[in-house]
Amino acid sequence: MPAQRSGAAPRGSVPTLIGVDIGTTSIKAALVTPGSGVVYAARRPTGTHAVRGGGAYHKPGELLGAVESAIAECAAAAAHSHRAGPGGVGIASMAESGVPIDRRSLPVGDILAWHDPRPERQAAWLERQIGAPALFTRTGLRPDPKYSLAKLLWIREHRASDFTRLRRWAGVAELMALSLTGKLATNASLACRTLAFDVSARAWDTELLALASLEPENMAEVLPLGEAVGGLTVPAAKRLGLAAGTPVAIAGHDHLAAALGAGVTRPGDALDSMGSAEAALLVTAEPALAEEVRRGGFSAGCHAIDGLAYVAGGLQSSGALVEWFMNTFLAGTSEGTDRHARFIELLNHAAPGPVEPIVRPYLRGRTAPHRDPSASLEFEGLRETHRLPDLAAAVVDGAAYHVRWMLDELARITATRLDRVKLTGGGARNRRWVTAKAALGPGRLEIVRTAEAAALGAALVAGVACGVYASVTDALADASPFDRCTAPATIRARYDAAYLDRWLPAVTARLRQSGLA
Repeated sequence: MPAQRSGAAPRGSVPTLIGVDIGTTSIKAALVTPGSGVVYAARRPTGTHAVRGGGAYHKPGELLGAVESAIAECAAAAAHSHRAGPGGVGIASMAESGVPIDRRSLPVGDILAWHDPRPERQAAWLERQIGAPALFTRTGLRPDPKYSLAKLLWIREHRASDFTRLRRWAGVAELMALSLTGKLATNASLACRTLAFDVSARAWDTELLALASLEPENMAEVLPLGEAVGGLTVPAAKRLGLAAGTPVAIAGHDHLAAALGAGVTRPGDALDSMGSAEAALLVTAEPALAEEVRRGGFSAGCHAIDGLAYVAGGLQSSGALVEWFMNTFLAGTSEGTDRHARFIELLNHAAPGPVEPIVRPYLRGRTAPHRDPSASLEFEGLRETHRLPDLAAAVVDGAAYHVRWMLDELARITATRLDRVKLTGGGARNRRWVTAKAALGPGRLEIVRTAEAAALGAALVAGVACGVYASVTDALADASPFDRCTAPATIRARYDAAYLDRWLPAVTARLRQSGLA
């Protein structure tokens, strides 16, 4: 256990903390003991509803109820284990998704999911109005239907009655904090994913908001990391089994909260955050707003920590690709059989990596490098001798190749040497996938021990808000430890050859054919 920190309460009287990570497919709440890490975790599915013809949304009441249930479970676990009661709650969430808030501070309509493609025409309109280079210079983002400003324009056009009731706009983490405290606030790492935030000034962009008939007053106040949004209201406290007035803080975008929990907090640090989507993220001292970054399909934004920035690329179908594989090939799995366990069994029966078929893992298009929404999932080199284990292994190998490509490009465009990359998320527990990543590099792979890095990061922020930690720097001393992972030289050589000689040439050939290279 670390030594007592200056300015913090005596360790014997330190309360526990609760961190929440509201993700695309699941909601995680973690009970954290300062100095010991995550001691209990609760999970709930994230309810997502599809729209015929395309589109996806979350029901506010359903989502809020699931999060509260997970928090209450952690509070009960603290009581049952005779631990100190939770002294603060930190909230991290997926970004871009959001919902209008009316004058009574209630959500109007449904939460548009970040991956809802319906605002595509509105994103194109924004590009025509401002221009993609100018938008990137201000926001660090390319015009895309997933960002909040495009969703606001879509709501104004297609849900006019909802839009007229809008007084504020809330993302998922902001909505959760509003429900618990009655106050609306956010962190810069979430605000910068709206396409309406100036990442250099770290302030709302008045001109961009005006395109949607909005003003900065319609958006959540951006608080310094570790400052509480407010305290639990009496009704919220009763629902959760916590004390009224318990501080609630916004920890930020889930990938950046994971960076906090993993200790990826200095310029040059890199994180591979695995989830339904996968983000390769490099911490920078300033927003990386060069034209080459934009052309490469990368985004730049604000780290959760004040004064830091990041540049990142994403694979929108990482865990989602595995889900697709299971839905497609394991749909007939007998009742009671865990499909994930069956998938791991297939990987265990596959030949040592890399396998011969190569996969371009673009189930939802490609964002970076070289954005191409039309890119699709492709298997190449399939033969009649290949079996299901070979296809399962090809899927994880293909995703690993793409992340290697993203990391190489991030290092190149920022002139950064990547000596190590920290790995977090559900896929970090997949031995075959981790072996491929360790073999491919670049740099040394360090696996974050906790399975709930984002929730841990959120709990650390809660600890600052309630005074358990004297500062954010103090809190980061309790970031998760990690384990170094290496692959034998022979396996590294085989994966490197497969990537450089087969996978990368095949992808770049497609780039040339489409005119993107």
